[in-house]
Amino acid sequence: MSDLATPGQLAPARCQLPISWYFDPEIFALEKKLVFDAGPQYAGHELMVPRAGDYQTLAWMDHARLLVRNESGVELLSNVCRHRQALMLEGQGNAQNIVCPLHRWTYDLRGELLGAPQFAESPCVRLPSAPLRNWNGLLFAGPRDPQADLAGLPVASDFDFSGYVLDRVVVDDYPFNWKTFLEVYLELYHVEPFHPGLSNFADCGNFRYAWGAEWSLQIVAARNGLAKPGTPVYQRWHDACLQQLDGRAPKQGALWMTYYPNVMLEWYENVLVVSHVVPRGPQRTINVVEFYYPEEIALFEREFAESQQAAYLETAIEDGLLCERMERGRRALYEQGLDDAGPYQSPLEDAELHFHEWLRAKLGR
Repeated sequence: MSDLATPGQLAPARCQLPISWYFDPEIFALEKKLVFDAGPQYAGHELMVPRAGDYQTLAWMDHARLLVRNESGVELLSNVCRHRQALMLEGQGNAQNIVCPLHRWTYDLRGELLGAPQFAESPCVRLPSAPLRNWNGLLFAGPRDPQADLAGLPVASDFDFSGYVLDRVVVDDYPFNWKTFLEVYLELYHVEPFHPGLSNFADCGNFRYAWGAEWSLQIVAARNGLAKPGTPVYQRWHDACLQQLDGRAPKQGALWMTYYPNVMLEWYENVLVVSHVVPRGPQRTINVVEFYYPEEIALFEREFAESQQAAYLETAIEDGLLCERMERGRRALYEQGLDDAGPYQSPLEDAELHFHEWLRAKLGR
């Protein structure tokens, strides 16, 4: 990859991806095999199931799998009964066993079949499970090792979830390619003209990067000590932030980290956000956003949590509109058999370049 420490060593614009890569089913299949199936495969955070017996089905998989905490820790189990393949649980809760509502087949919290009514002998089956790797509470089911991949991350301690609780999960379904989502998330060039709220919270003219082979990080200063909010929605969050800080400016505006191909971690004062994009097809992407706060804030300072989420989602709506415009323009070119790619603006689009180089290396193209 390019040495992005200095703009003079940036790779040329040929690293831009061909327009066809955003629409071609063959490229999508190749990405699934070489990028996602071979990647870290984020499953959820251990705070989704904080107590013994807690379970959380994964809505973004249509509840096909669940996280459950048993006596050994957190496991990722299939949520599909081994008898007639019915989904068993949905949502979150606490249970001693997993019971299928159709025929009452019952499994323990490790996935072992305990009973099958009216069978003379219990069938020797169990729920399939996947081993999990843990990094700061984030759980991964893929072949990559997040401990090794993220070993050089300089702000790992800022993503310490100790004392935090999960407050809310938001799932959005978008009609565009997953790479378009990542590009908009990674590049800072659009923030000033397109995000009046965010651009007056985080100062994208005052930032620095850090890089790893499998990740990129943007460390962004707070804008004007949060003194001049850009929208009424952000006004609420500025006020809530400054109240929590007793009027002091935050130590920084934001940390935005991407663990390729699809996991994003964000730090703000008293806020941690984990999101991941799930490709469903060349033109469909799901984004799952998890909001975490210190327990006392989640329980007793609801204005802080609600104002932060409102500001975050305001920016997410703006990003969605931007992605749709890019996708429509690319489709117009694709349907004409045309291709186009402009230059990278350095340093504001350096992270986008880093991602493109990473993806080309994974696909061997």
